Formats: sequence, structure tokens, C-alpha cells
Amino acid sequence: MREHEAVERTRRDYDDVAELYDDLVRRGRDDVIDALSAAMINAFARLVRAGGSDSAVLDAGCGSGQWTDHLDRDGTRAYGIDLSPAMVTIARRYRPDLRFEVGSLLQLDAPDRSVAGVFAHFSLIHTPPDLLPDVLGEFARVIEPGGPLLIGVQITDSAGDDGWIPYDHKASPAFLWSLDALAGRLRAHDFAELGRMRIAAPSPGKPPGGYLLLRHVDGADPARSARIEP
Repeated sequence: MREHEAVERTRRDYDDVAELYDDLVRRGRDDVIDALSAAMINAFARLVRAGGSDSAVLDAGCGSGQWTDHLDRDGTRAYGIDLSPAMVTIARRYRPDLRFEVGSLLQLDAPDRSVAGVFAHFSLIHTPPDLLPDVLGEFARVIEPGGPLLIGVQITDSAGDDGWIPYDHKASPAFLWSLDALAGRLRAHDFAELGRMRIAAPSPGKPPGGYLLLRHVDGADPARSARIEP
């Protein structure tokens, strides 16, 4: 798929299912998965606050805004972008006081080093692997030095040599990633891993979920890199 085809396909697919998707994630939630996800998101938020930045967190691929709302209620300033205008409309409906914008992860509408942290909650799964370096490069560009990054993905234990396999996601074509392979891609963009979590598959035939928590390090500052390497 060419870049514009991948973007347009994902936008169109999520516009078509936006209301149904929002209903599923808000009212059909799994208590165990939600609790574990919240633990990682809260750890990410604590790192943001500890950094003392006056900037907001970017929820990159915010969907209908449920986790942007969670971050804000937890005391972490956040705004969201999403490829789907229908999803952004829903997010604004729930929280008209927060900032939600239509945008692509491939070209973030944010200045260099302008966000306190980046949160990508299962939004990278629809990015074709050959475009992933562009997205990760954008994350590295907009995040402040030392800022945390939290990525959630559906994972595979049987990835090929490239670390991923296609996945027949109900909403739009997607990819499962090995957490090791994804962490390696992130290291190439000066992200150092702080921790990870694996969440058991919610039902037979479904993939497990996983999180990577990282911090962006300035390649020109080996002292900072040494301090945060796990």
C-alpha cells in the first residue's frame, strides 16, 4: 500500500465504525485489561509530572478520547489527535473542554520538542511496518528531551524475521508486533526502554496486548542515556 492509501483506508474504516467502536470501548470494557492498562498509563503520567514540564502530553491516535480524558482527570495535561474525523467528533462530544484535532501520525502538527510526552495507545497497529520509522521519527521530533513515550500494541510470539505479522483487525488492517522487535525500532530513534507489560489474550483466538514504556534520550548526551538505561 502506498502511504496515502494506508492512511485513507484507516481513516475511512474508523469513520465507518466510530460510534460502534466507542460503544464497545466505553461500555464493553474488561476490568482486568482496564486495570493493567491504567497501571501503565498512570506510570507514564507520573513520569511526565516528575519531569516538571509545562507542556501537554500528546495522545497520538486518541480514538474517541477515553484515555485523554483519563490523563486529564489524573492531573496530566493532554490533548489528542486522530486520523478519523468521526472519532474526533465523539471525543469532543464527551470532553468539549479538551483539545482534539484531526491529524496523521506521519506528520504531526506540533513544533519540535513541544510535548511533555507521547502516548500511543494501540494506534500504531494500523501503520504499515515500512512507514513505522516515519511515525517514530515524528514522536522523537516533537517530544521534549527526556520525555516519556508509552506505546500499546497487540503482540505476537511468532513474528517473522522483521518482528511483525499481519493481523485481521475487525476495524481496519493491522499488524502484530514482537515487543523486542518494536523496542529495537525505537532504539534507532533514541528511545531507551524503561519497562514493559504483557497482558494475556482476552479470549481464545485473540492476541495478547503489550506495552512499552520508554524515555527519549538526547543522542548527544551519553550521560543522560546511561542514567536511564534499564
